[in-house]
Amino acid sequence: MAIESTFNVGLKLAVELTQAGAWNRGVAPSAGAYATGLAAHLGKQWVEGGLWHTLVTEDLPTLQEQRATIFPSGHAGDRRINQQPPVQGRKWSEGGFSAPVIPDFLGPLLYAAMGGASTDMVPQASAPQLLRANEPLNANPKALVLNNQPESGGKILQIQLSGGIPAGTISISGIDSYGNGASEQISFASAQSVIAYTRTAWSSIAASGISITGASTGVVSVSAIKHWLHTFRVNSSAPTLAFERLNDPTAGEASANLSFMHTGMVLTNMTLTADSEAVDGIFMVSADFEGEPTGSSAETTLHAPSPLRIWPAWGLRIRRDNGTQWDVVQNADMTIATGNRNYRAAAGVQGPQGSFFGATEYTGNITILLNDELEYDKWKNASEIQAHWLFTSPWSLGASNMQLSASAPMYLEDVSKADSNGAWTLTGNYRVVRNDNFPFGFELLCGIPGRGIGTGVL
Repeated sequence: MAIESTFNVGLKLAVELTQAGAWNRGVAPSAGAYATGLAAHLGKQWVEGGLWHTLVTEDLPTLQEQRATIFPSGHAGDRRINQQPPVQGRKWSEGGFSAPVIPDFLGPLLYAAMGGASTDMVPQASAPQLLRANEPLNANPKALVLNNQPESGGKILQIQLSGGIPAGTISISGIDSYGNGASEQISFASAQSVIAYTRTAWSSIAASGISITGASTGVVSVSAIKHWLHTFRVNSSAPTLAFERLNDPTAGEASANLSFMHTGMVLTNMTLTADSEAVDGIFMVSADFEGEPTGSSAETTLHAPSPLRIWPAWGLRIRRDNGTQWDVVQNADMTIATGNRNYRAAAGVQGPQGSFFGATEYTGNITILLNDELEYDKWKNASEIQAHWLFTSPWSLGASNMQLSASAPMYLEDVSKADSNGAWTLTGNYRVVRNDNFPFGFELLCGIPGRGIGTGVL
C-alpha cells in the first residue's frame, strides 16, 4: 500500500463573488459559471485576472468538515449507557491556519475580517499608460515591441488579450525595479479574453522582450501600473471565503477527486503578530473560519508558490499621536474577533442556513522600550492613544515598497514594567475603540489588483 506524503497538500482561498461583484455566499468563484468577458476569469488565479490565491501555511491547515454524531443514552435493564445506534446531527466546516504574511492573500483576509474594502489603482501617469495598444496577434509566437517603456523605477504590467484566445504563455524579460535582469512567465487557458498581471515590477522591457505563444488570433494591449492601494474599514457585514484543499488522499482515489472545497466560510478570528525583536522574526497571520460542509472542487490547479513574498517582522514601526518617535516598539500583535458565525435554523437540512455577522472586537499586546519617565507616562496614561502602525517590506514596486499601514485609536488596559535583556520595557494589553475623527482601518499597498482582493478594480 502506498503512503501519501503531506507535502503534496495545497491550500487556496478566494472571496466569494458574483459576476456583478456582489457577495455570493456558498459559491466558489468558477470560470465555468460565466461564459464571456472578464467575469469568466473569476475562477482563475489573481495573476490571470481571477480571485484565487495560493497559501503556504506554517503547518498543515486544520480546515476540516465536522459531523456531529448523536449517541442517545439511558437505561433499559442493562449496565451499558449507550444502547441504541447513533444518528447524524449537524455538519459544517471549521478550522484555520497559520502562515507568513504575504500581500497576495492578506487582502482577502482583511476584507473578510473588516467587511469594508475599496481599491485605488495608482497609474504611472494620469491613467494606466499604454505601452502597446491593440497589437494584432498575427504570429505564433508573437514577439511584442513596446511603443513606450515603464517609468523609471519599475511598474507592474497589465496584459490584456482579446478576440478568442487559445491557451498559451506570456514570457517577459527585461530589467526589474532593483536594476537586475529578470524574466517571468504567465500561463493562461483558452478564453474569449485574457487579463494577466506580472508579479515583477519592471523598469524596462527588452526589445521584443514580451513573447506570446499559443495565440495567433486577436489583439494584445499592455499597460503599466504603479500599484494598488486597498483600504479596509469596519462594515456591518463581510464577504465569505472559499477554500480548496488539494491533493488530500481522504477526498478519493482518483486524481481528479483529490480536493475538498469549503464554501461559505466566515472569518471568526484573525491575529497579526510581529516579533520584531527576534533576529529571525517573520510577520505572521493566523486565522480561523467556519462555513458549509465540503463540496465539489471548482479550481484544481495549485499554482507555484515560489513567487510569494514573505515579510520580515523587523519591518514594523509604530508611533503614537502623530508624533515622530517610531523606534521604541519591540513586539506587537493584534487580534480581530469578528463575532461572525453560521446560523442553523429548522430547514430540514444538516448544513448551516446562512452567515451571521456579529459585533467585532480589536485587542492586542504591545512591548515598548523605555528611555525615561516621559516616555513611560506617555504610554501608560489612561488617555486615548492614536497609534499609527506601518509594516514595511523589502519588496520593491518601483517608487515604493509593498507595505501595510493601520490607524488605531486605542487604550492600554493594563501596563507592566520588565527587564528585557537588561533594558527597561513596558508591556501592555490594548483595546481599539471607536473614534470617528480617527477611524480604525488598514491600508495595503501592493501589486495585487482589486479584482484579486474582491473589490473588482482592474
